[in-house]
Amino acid sequence: MAWRIEQFVTKGVIVNTTPGIVTGKIWLKGLNTPIELNLEGNCYRDLAGTKLFFKNASPTEGDYAGLDIFQDGKVGDMTASQKVKALSDSPIFPKDGEDPEFTLKNGLYLEWFSESNGRVLIETTDYSWRVSLPNWRLSEQEESEQRNQNKQAMFEFMDELSSAIASEPDPDPTIGEMDEFQWEVFLQKNDARSDMIIELFEKYEGHPNCEDIIAEAMGWDYTKGDPEEMVDEIEEEWDDNEFDESEDYLPSHPLISSMIDITSRIFYEAESKGLLSSENSNPWNQLLWHSQMVVGKLIAALEDVSEEVEAEPGFVVATLKRSLHVLHTTIATLEAVGSVDKKRRYWCSEIRRDLFAVREAVLNLMQIYRNQD
Repeated sequence: MAWRIEQFVTKGVIVNTTPGIVTGKIWLKGLNTPIELNLEGNCYRDLAGTKLFFKNASPTEGDYAGLDIFQDGKVGDMTASQKVKALSDSPIFPKDGEDPEFTLKNGLYLEWFSESNGRVLIETTDYSWRVSLPNWRLSEQEESEQRNQNKQAMFEFMDELSSAIASEPDPDPTIGEMDEFQWEVFLQKNDARSDMIIELFEKYEGHPNCEDIIAEAMGWDYTKGDPEEMVDEIEEEWDDNEFDESEDYLPSHPLISSMIDITSRIFYEAESKGLLSSENSNPWNQLLWHSQMVVGKLIAALEDVSEEVEAEPGFVVATLKRSLHVLHTTIATLEAVGSVDKKRRYWCSEIRRDLFAVREAVLNLMQIYRNQD
């Protein structure tokens, strides 16, 4: 999906002083040379004809493997006037059942479509920036044309992703049992389609024609049914399920219970020692997040098993394999925080032992279901 690089940026400059051409340099923390932009198109009216200088006071170092230094391609939406919803600074905490207050801030939104990396995006309200006086001005009509060109570039990017998904025929779980490898392909394609929809929603949320744009990009045809009728049908199905919202439901399976216990321990230890923060890059936050993801993956894999419903062996193996990938990430994150903060090793070692016990149990269960396939 898109390369989102805002947290890695230290500083940069975007130049649109020549109509139809956007150039620039962006420095990333830990990268010796800046990435260089050479793009066709124009920024929106607030930046067209100008030089934009920006700086990030708190960059983090990232993994730049695969990111091309030379970014040749087409301009996407480029503006310093993107309206971004942000939490209000009000000291009054919302009451139970009330939504928190939000304010709209001007955000920096720099998007382009490169020949080597596809969609690349900087979206933030945290930078400081300044803009030079314009050498020339973009008319309203020209900006409208630029927006249409940007939408077309986004559609072309979606087409490239779609062609990758469509390189193999979709397995169909409705026509008979599938093995673990067919289930893997099926789940991977579902993930890719979900990522595409999320990408489109993030870009066009708030646009008056958001649903139509997403439908066009995904190749959906809404003319075959009334969306309101579809929603009514879904609500009726939920009503028929007799789900009791007053009770928290978790499938009862030893593996799920073990992973929930580990996640609770991570939260208790990190929270009680003040290790968690609001920063996504905080490794302790990442450790907790990865552990929670393992719980979710195990629930997806073992819900039917825990309810003693006969499950396809191939499905169980494929979904357990997905939980194993996230479990390995959790173990690697734990090793990283333990090596940085040696004072925490005494309880990290206990969690490490328990994570490896879960890993061994997952591998054993996968083998059991492989023997049934």
